[in-house]
Amino acid sequence: LSEGINAGQGLGIEIIATFQLVLCVLATTDRRRNDVSGSAPLAIGLSVALGHLLAIDYTGCGINPARSFGSALIANNFQDHWIFWVGPIIGGASAALIYDFILAPRTSDLTDRMKVWTSGQVEEYDLEGDDMNSRVEMKPK
Repeated sequence: LSEGINAGQGLGIEIIATFQLVLCVLATTDRRRNDVSGSAPLAIGLSVALGHLLAIDYTGCGINPARSFGSALIANNFQDHWIFWVGPIIGGASAALIYDFILAPRTSDLTDRMKVWTSGQVEEYDLEGDDMNSRVEMKPK
């Protein structure tokens, strides 16, 4: 963390930077959307650039825990390292929940969507083939 930035501020910056990146990835790569035009890799790259431009002076803009871990390992400096794990986890999870439940909700009802947490994909795919030894193909509905 830069001088003058405490752990709470650093955590908030990492949450916001990761949130905007994950939200951009979800919105540009969602196959259900037919209104997205242009280049998804360009949009995601610009989102990464935006995150770095805004956060690099304050936290070094971790966004990715693996990248932060590598830098901390080489520098042998793990002070406040938890921020670079907790921030992206909270930011990424909140972006996924907001996108999936508010911005682009699926057509199935909430109880079926909550079953995904316990048993995987419930309504998104049809499994074809009654014989257990036969090859199973997953096709979108």
